[in-house]
Amino acid sequence: MVHYIQEHLGDVLRDCEERIRLLKTVTEYDSLSTKLKSELISNMLEASFANVPDVVAPFLDSEPDLWVDGRALEIKTARTPHTWRGGEYSKRESDYLMVSYDDSDDGWKWFVLHTYLKESDWKSSGSSSYYATTIDMNHIIENTPYTILVGDTVKKKVKYHVICS
Repeated sequence: MVHYIQEHLGDVLRDCEERIRLLKTVTEYDSLSTKLKSELISNMLEASFANVPDVVAPFLDSEPDLWVDGRALEIKTARTPHTWRGGEYSKRESDYLMVSYDDSDDGWKWFVLHTYLKESDWKSSGSSSYYATTIDMNHIIENTPYTILVGDTVKKKVKYHVICS
């Protein structure tokens, strides 16, 4: 799966960037929350991947984000340099694309990592009023096999951070 995704990733990211450019023409993109931007980018990545042969994007919360040649693939997006959040379905045992983005300049910079996560990899918030689960780059690097598809990482003091390129 990793090689197939990597083969098509450049086209997918370019298509996603075009979708975002179009979105910016009809919305006040810069006034949107980071959470909403990440959700929109995730949806645009799903739509962009749907154009790749043997990839199906069901666009249903009850389904994985993508089916790649019959295998489930989840996409998690974040603007943060080291942590991704997810809701109830983030606990799925599955292949994941962990995506970070930098939209601070005119061009886009990306970090994309593939890994396989189990429910136990996700950290619960421990709060009864906040449902989100989280996972950080340190956990992925130290506990799971992974492949960086775009970008790099750097360790700053104790935490690994992504480098978008």
